[in-house]
Formats: sequence, structure tokens, C-alpha cells
Amino acid sequence: MRLRRTSLALLAAALAASTLAHDAPQLLAGSFQARSGRLVASLDLAPAFRTDLKKQLSNGLRNVIALNVALLPEDGQDALALYVREIDVLYDVWDGSYGVTIKDSTNPRGRTHTFQRFEELQAFLTEARAVDLVPLSELGARRWILQTRVELNPISKELLERTREFIANPTAGGRSGIPSRSILGAMASYLLKSADSGANVGVFRTRPFTASELSRP
Repeated sequence: MRLRRTSLALLAAALAASTLAHDAPQLLAGSFQARSGRLVASLDLAPAFRTDLKKQLSNGLRNVIALNVALLPEDGQDALALYVREIDVLYDVWDGSYGVTIKDSTNPRGRTHTFQRFEELQAFLTEARAVDLVPLSELGARRWILQTRVELNPISKELLERTREFIANPTAGGRSGIPSRSILGAMASYLLKSADSGANVGVFRTRPFTASELSRP
């Protein structure tokens, strides 16, 4: 999901403030590709999940995983792009399978999948593949990072609803394709939310990269 740089200043500030308020983000492994003229990333999200993830996701209740990925210059100025994904997981206690619904800008109404084994579900959750961010022409010669926030069962239901609104229509209420202040404010608050507030939250950052370092398929 790509937004105008001017529209993402508030989100970039939120991410930076989150970094200052808490421990520095952990290093996250990732690979970056130039694909059809665009920057596409794949991220190893395994460090974001607790060792008791199976117990959490097999409790028969609906569990929600929120993923936010921001493309930032290494010097920490305005964000260039934001990708948001919501994953709902529901364990079927009768047949032992996991029903999953994935929502993002490509499928705002959600696409569904069923995993018969937890190991299959875990492999899916711990790797974010083909995260489509921006045209390569937007990168220039600068060094970039991806800052990622992963949250299991967000505490604020209101902010979760705003996240869904953002996925469904990121420019709602705005002019010239710029998201409304209310949506940007809600997303900024979501990204700023304290990692020690009781939710399972992880904030991560990839190594810096440049357009010239991208692999080509």
C-alpha cells in the first residue's frame, strides 16, 4: 500500500517516537527484490512470536495478528510507504484445523485459508512474502530500512477498527489521494501504543539497503 510522502509524516514520527520511548527495535532479517519495476520485500517474522504461540492460537477463540511495515530512510525522515495486514486465526476444536482470514490492501474483504497442522500455520505467520511497497524510481540513491510492528490480539478495539478502515480505503475522507487526519491519527496512535501495555508486541528494523543492492529475479 503506497501513500504520498507528505501523508506519512505523522506515521514516521510515530514510529520514531516508539523507538525512543522503548528499547531500540530488534534487527529483522529480510530480503529485497526489484520486481516489475517495484520494491518487493520478504521478512522473517519468527522473532515476533512467543514460544507459546501454539497454545495461544489453539485456544478455540478468535485471535488477531496485526502487521505494519513502514519504509523509512535510514536517517529517519518521512516514511515513503506503509503496508498493513490483519490476520484472523480461529482454531476448530472438532477437527483440529486452523481457519485463517488475511486482509490487506490487495484483499480488503479478506481471503481465507485452512491449515491442518500448526506447523503449517506457523510457517505462514513467520514469513511475510512479497510485500509490495513502491516503484523503484522513488528510492533514488538513499539508504532505506523497513520498520515493522507485529501485535498479537491488539488491546484497543477502536484502533483495530480504524486499522480495518485504513486497509479498506486508505484515502477515505482525504483530498488528492491523501488519507484523512482521523485515519492517520488513529494509525499513528496504533503504532505508538506501548509495547508493555499487556499485548504481545514486537518492533523490528531491517538492515539498511539501497536500490542498487536489490536482487533481480
